[in-house]
Formats: sequence, C-alpha cells, structure tokens
Amino acid sequence: MPKISLEYDLSDVKSGFDPLPTDQYPAKVTEVQLTKTKNTDKAMLVFVWTVTEGEYTGRNLYDNVVLDVAWKVKQYAELAGVEEGSELDTRDFEGLEAVLDIEYLAQGEKGAPPGRDGNRIKSMLAVD
Repeated sequence: MPKISLEYDLSDVKSGFDPLPTDQYPAKVTEVQLTKTKNTDKAMLVFVWTVTEGEYTGRNLYDNVVLDVAWKVKQYAELAGVEEGSELDTRDFEGLEAVLDIEYLAQGEKGAPPGRDGNRIKSMLAVD
C-alpha cells in the first residue's frame, strides 16, 4: 500500500465540531432517512437539519425519531402539515424550515453522546 507523507502541521486541525450553544437557530431539513435503531430494531427517522442563518450557517444538527414515540412523531407531522390518520412520506419533510430550540448538553448529562458534549433539539417552531 502506498504511503502518504503528512508534511504539514495538523496540531490546530479539529477532528469535529463543538456543539452549538443553547439558543434558537433557523434551519431546514436537508436529509431524512428511514432506518432502524441498533439495539431494538425499531423503525426510526433520522433528520438532518442545516442551520440557515447566523454565525453557525451550514452546521448540521441531527434528530433521531423512533416512530413509536408518538409525541415526537406528532411534532414533526404537525410541523410538516401532515394530517392525522394519513401516511408519512419522508419527502413530506424535505426542505421543511423551522426555528430550532437547541440545548447544549455537557458530557455525562442525560441525552449527551457517549464520551463527549452534544446538542439536543428541544422543540421546533414553525416559520410563518
């Protein structure tokens, strides 16, 4: 296998992004995937939100929505205007815009990713 020489300084390069500060951020859904949870094999939607304004424009936030968590599914359905009793289609959410109420979670806090700080989407406010 060929070797690649790294003849430059990588000491200032971040390996990832720091979580966003607790605040509200305008964002839109840029991707939705239907998948399953790893441990329980339950159906889940993975939403990728991209911040559209301000200092953090272009940053992505992720929201995993297990389909049997009714209150969370209802939030997304209402935001997208999907009527109760109808079928969900991942395309219903593409391009959806909202103001996200984001919470910063320190490592070890309930809901934080294992071994690091993270964010949680507390709520989504419809854009008029």
